[in-house]
Amino acid sequence: MLNGASIAMPSDLLGRAIWLAAPKSKVTPSRKKIRNNDPTKRLKNIVHFQDCTMCGEKKLRHPVKADLMDDVSIGLEIENASFLSSSTTAEKELPKPILVPVPLPPPTVVSVTSSPNPFASTPPQPVANVDESLRVSYHCKAIKCFRLQWEAEVNPRCPRQTTIVIKNAVYVFDGYYLLCHGEPPEIPRFEYTRGGVMCKIHFILEDLPSSLRGTTSNDVDADVNGEAHRSFCDSLSLLQRYIFQQLLGIQPAHLFRKVFPDPTHATGDASEICGDYHLVPRFVAVNEEPLLNANDLRSPNRVGYAIGRLLPVQKLLEYLDNSAKFTVLDFLKQFDHQELVDCIVSTRINGQPNAFRIDELLMESKENVDVELSGILTKDGRNVVRAIAHHGEGARNYDGAKSKKKIRKWQEMGKFLQLSPEVEPCSLELRPGDCHLTGIRADVFEVGSAMPMVLKYVRHFSLLNSFAKTMGLTFHDTTLLRQAFTHGSYVDVGMQNVNTVEATRSRVRLGHVFNNVASLKRSRSMLLNGDLPMSGKVAGNNAAQLRQVAKMHLSGEFKEEFHSRYLCPYERLEFMGDAVLSFLVASSAFLKLPDVDEGFLHQTRVDIASNDNLGKLAKTANFESLLLSAFDVTSLNEEVKSKITADCLEALLGALYKDQGIAPCRELLGKLMDMHDPELRELCYLSTDDLMTKAKLYVVKDQAVIKAWSKYTSTRLMHRRFTACSGVNIANTHLWLQAFTHASFQKPKIGDDEFIGHDPSYERVEFLGDAVLQLLSSEFLIDAFPYHQEHLLTQVRSSLVKNKKLAIVARTAGYEEFLRLGNDIKQGSNLYVEDVLADAFEATLGVVFLENPGDLSKVRSILEQLLFPRLTEAIRRRQWMEPRKDD
Repeated sequence: MLNGASIAMPSDLLGRAIWLAAPKSKVTPSRKKIRNNDPTKRLKNIVHFQDCTMCGEKKLRHPVKADLMDDVSIGLEIENASFLSSSTTAEKELPKPILVPVPLPPPTVVSVTSSPNPFASTPPQPVANVDESLRVSYHCKAIKCFRLQWEAEVNPRCPRQTTIVIKNAVYVFDGYYLLCHGEPPEIPRFEYTRGGVMCKIHFILEDLPSSLRGTTSNDVDADVNGEAHRSFCDSLSLLQRYIFQQLLGIQPAHLFRKVFPDPTHATGDASEICGDYHLVPRFVAVNEEPLLNANDLRSPNRVGYAIGRLLPVQKLLEYLDNSAKFTVLDFLKQFDHQELVDCIVSTRINGQPNAFRIDELLMESKENVDVELSGILTKDGRNVVRAIAHHGEGARNYDGAKSKKKIRKWQEMGKFLQLSPEVEPCSLELRPGDCHLTGIRADVFEVGSAMPMVLKYVRHFSLLNSFAKTMGLTFHDTTLLRQAFTHGSYVDVGMQNVNTVEATRSRVRLGHVFNNVASLKRSRSMLLNGDLPMSGKVAGNNAAQLRQVAKMHLSGEFKEEFHSRYLCPYERLEFMGDAVLSFLVASSAFLKLPDVDEGFLHQTRVDIASNDNLGKLAKTANFESLLLSAFDVTSLNEEVKSKITADCLEALLGALYKDQGIAPCRELLGKLMDMHDPELRELCYLSTDDLMTKAKLYVVKDQAVIKAWSKYTSTRLMHRRFTACSGVNIANTHLWLQAFTHASFQKPKIGDDEFIGHDPSYERVEFLGDAVLQLLSSEFLIDAFPYHQEHLLTQVRSSLVKNKKLAIVARTAGYEEFLRLGNDIKQGSNLYVEDVLADAFEATLGVVFLENPGDLSKVRSILEQLLFPRLTEAIRRRQWMEPRKDD
């Protein structure tokens, strides 16, 4: 029924009707329905296997051995169309299904009334009646498309793709094109889990090949009469309807939205409405040149990689029409019966059309039965096929979830928005004469059933791209942008794998079967396969050594968490972004507010970087609409929602810093503050250019004064000695003095001829240096612990980057000799020198930054020389796990 009105099925009955039938039909689910609503108990998926009548092995375990490209196509080459029209008669409502227990003997064959193809009938209806979301308007001039490269981590049971033979030309299914309006952005790969099997989809942007249109050019305007273009549009509309709406049963609204492709014709007429995307099946000619990546056509777990001449949409539609006229009985009379395994057939149950994958042929030896009464003789004459069987293994909710413990953790925070639909296992037997061919194998539907998830992913990425353009962001690694808005619950609960109810049921009925999934053992290399390699050089040591060190930290609650960069929570980026935010505010406040003390600077940073203020900034920029989480955001507590979006803001800063450095982060935060509170931005925040200007003025402010000082020459010599001893290069002597000047060093406790600059001590510049240290040490720890999340990174930073450790570094570098203390402090010895040394070390970092405000590498080189090697050793000795003591 490719061109007819869709059959209305009550939503509350449709799900169970596929798997359960009225008592007389004896369609039997292979286990009792679980009535317990406890989600942890519903995670169990018990599949009932019976002995196979062909080999005695457990069913669903048959290897199908066949060459990839042979002379057997699934359909038959017959002229005349049968399913390009449909009945206008409304189907009766489904009767309420009744559960039937699993019987001990083999299931009885379902009694089905012989009829024409359930998806094909007369009289014809115009293409205009196709759902508007599925329509391809004549005004559609879309050229750009993504070639969807699908890959599963293991081979499916079916070793071959759908093959079509037309006049000695052999075409093999090789995925789909996603046809887009306008210029789509670059989209990183999509990863999901279906039935415990990890799958990936890559988006390869290219122009739609003209061979798919059946023309020599993609220029629609060059088609003088427009006949070829209209033929392509009509055929694609019907093809999408047949595959996705009728066979897969996916609601069009779950795939496409309605748009007017040509604004000049946006009058509201129905014929001008078009789907925002179109899905075009790719069938590659394997016996014609050019043909690239031909070997990939022999890999059943990879589609979308070959490049060659494609079967036009119109020809594909004709092939499907020809195949749909004939039954399984017709096929068995002419071809090898084993070719039917993993093919898709259509039939009617209780008058309703359904499609199923053939999992097994139920046969008996010819010598033991009466052929005329029991079934049809196989082509080899050895066995009699009495029925075909479908074994749906079902699907569980929380597909791809991390653990029950994490599910319970997030359930305490709020209500989940959606779960992976649970599908009951089912066993079904049908007579060959009652099942019509579709001409398609499981591969077409395995990839097709994932399209609701794929399109949801594409649309979310389009939102992110629009946000980036609005904020003036250009990411080199676009996966970082998505990570910044991916809450941990989204990954832990498996929200990326949540498909629509109809698509999940259809995937179970029509998609691939993967055997021995429970025995899959995933290594870290598999999980991270295809990721960008980590940098070969990490601050203070090499990356290989640090990763070896990190492997030791697997005990207690701090276990490694392996995430692909394509599906990763924002915790690590948030940890980095927290330090970025602190540095941006501290550096701006330091130069913008030159007359306030360190305490006021600290409070300013706390106020701006508070979760409450960040939540308001995020709300102004509508971060909520970009958030990926397991929750129904509208029902979340406002405080929780504000905290999550505040974390997203920090994660976004962390992502931008990791991708491009500090300057774009400063620009982004300035824009967000302008949107929320321009007055606050004007009071205490600086742009990059303003910061550079004020830093230069700060550096030169005391240059002339110190050169007139009587002790300048001797102090200059001391300065050079410090540089040689420590390796810390500070260009200006007056700034070097300031970094070593304690607050006690003031009159009358010092001599009258001592130099004091406009900043009398290191307290303010130490505040700045602390922010620089937090930023660069966080960057170092991110590399040192590549697979750990924020809670461990925070503990390591607080344990290792503290006064006690910094004092050791400063003393080793010779700082103590150059400290400037008041006379009473020197004599009384009431000062805790470790704190002073640590403060002086941070102050020198602040001074080096002021001299090089556009280049953090100068400060980083100091830390690589003095601090980071010690941190590496402390990590190796697990010193970060020691109980923290007050400094």
